[in-house]
Amino acid sequence: MAVEQNVGSQPLIEVRDLVRTYGEGEATVHALRGIDLSINAREMVALMGPSGSGKSTLMNILGLFDRPSRGSYSLDGQDMTRLSRRQQASYRGRHIAFVFQGIHLLPRLSALANVELPMSYARMPASERRKQAMQALELLGIAHLKDRYPGQMSGGQAQRVAIARAIAPNPLLLLADEPTGALDRKSGALVLQAFQELHANTGVTIVVVTHDPTVSQHAERIVSLEDGQIIDDCPVEDRLIASHSEGGQS
Repeated sequence: MAVEQNVGSQPLIEVRDLVRTYGEGEATVHALRGIDLSINAREMVALMGPSGSGKSTLMNILGLFDRPSRGSYSLDGQDMTRLSRRQQASYRGRHIAFVFQGIHLLPRLSALANVELPMSYARMPASERRKQAMQALELLGIAHLKDRYPGQMSGGQAQRVAIARAIAPNPLLLLADEPTGALDRKSGALVLQAFQELHANTGVTIVVVTHDPTVSQHAERIVSLEDGQIIDDCPVEDRLIASHSEGGQS
């Protein structure tokens, strides 16, 4: 499975002066306060921050579920803010994939059928979607689960099936919202391993929203938000070095 992405000098994601407010007057909520962010193709980035920091709002805009109040958002060189809601929905269906904390597999469908489902909605020929679904399951090391139903899987296995479902159509961008939040430590570790294998083997651009430092350490870069602003943006290695240094000084 290969993901063709724009790997030139232009970032895959480019956000400039992004502002999102809700409400009016004294009830106004400033969810995002002038965000500037670039993410290159093939990067794996973690968005971190406490509740209310703006990370989920930013993810909703990146996923074309919400519109900014001001500012621009370009994906693969195309200005998403200029598209109508219908055009955004069409673009989202073709190029953006999602993995959520809730796994949302259909209980009466096998793993293989669950992975095929989004491609069947897109009217992909049956032979092609079966091939891509099996490739995704094989990539994540769970091809042996293809005939199992969600109720016959562990939480970690089910989440890996959900990841396979997301990446089977070869998206440009994969957005994951607290993907290990509902899992125990062992299952969560399997899911994090799946993301790393996915990133290494396909190069798909991955943005993970999380409050868990364990999850963020599997990314290449951590972007920290607070009160609707980016307060830190650095490679994971730098964050780990700083953490070890502080620990050594205490």
